[in-house]
Amino acid sequence: MTFKLDHDQLEAQIAATDGLLASLPANDFLGRVGLRARRKEIADRLGSMMNREDRRAKIALYFGGEPVIGSMGIEAEFGTNALGSFQDLISKVWGATDGCQLSATGPVKDKAASQLHITNLVHGSFGFMLEELDETGEPLFETELNKATDQVAQYITSFANEDERVFTELIEEMNPRVFQSIKQFFSYIYRGKATFRLVEGERDVSFDQIAIERAWRRADESNIDEDKINIEGLLLGVIPKRRRFEFEPDEQPKIIEGKVGEEFSQSYLDRISTEQFAGRRWRAMLQRRLIAKPGRMPSELYTLLKLEEIQPKAS
Repeated sequence: MTFKLDHDQLEAQIAATDGLLASLPANDFLGRVGLRARRKEIADRLGSMMNREDRRAKIALYFGGEPVIGSMGIEAEFGTNALGSFQDLISKVWGATDGCQLSATGPVKDKAASQLHITNLVHGSFGFMLEELDETGEPLFETELNKATDQVAQYITSFANEDERVFTELIEEMNPRVFQSIKQFFSYIYRGKATFRLVEGERDVSFDQIAIERAWRRADESNIDEDKINIEGLLLGVIPKRRRFEFEPDEQPKIIEGKVGEEFSQSYLDRISTEQFAGRRWRAMLQRRLIAKPGRMPSELYTLLKLEEIQPKAS
């Protein structure tokens, strides 16, 4: 179980035990001794939990709405599509972690290592417990899949957030294939007229039909396109610590500015600290991202991937 589910379960057991203690007759000494011992045992388990660190990925998804009949069952087609799209989202985020560039098409590298497993059915509605399994033992540090799962939970929550700015800031940094996977996930939930609850780590968020429609419409009406371009021009400046740049292309008066990519050669950043790069002509490889949102002009974001110096022509 996730930390939140285990924590809530133990607190509920303590509350139930307190209720039994309060209902005991004053002369039931043996019953009181037994219940107090039971309460101490649960409280000790709860206390030890506070030092627990979940290093592997664990997430619970509860579904409600039309595809679900109480805690009895869920429509097979809906459940398959919802879990399949969620796993696809996990794999895409996994493929884009640690500065890796998830390719525009093709398979996700090491996709098999990003698979979660259904380990339990959870009730309260009808849900699934998804976990990262590893037969080699408990890892010493947080796994990359755990980080990816936490990122997915944050993405899903941000898409449904009432504050439009949270969504806007998120998609400006999001890989287009990750965006498409979230779009597909919310499409299955919205079109299936379902609701869901997500529990991961200490996060416990419920998504009603209003929140789901908000997230789906944002995803459906927005778009992210990405390509790589090579341009020649004047490098106006690079700030290594902030990883920002400004570039004036030869063929247009508009100054391009943006961030320096994680994969940008460290040797260049080291040289920039000691050499004069600004004011010289370079051939720059840029990643260009076009973000379209309803009711707004499309915005362009640039990331500097590579610089190649243009040697001045011999006179």
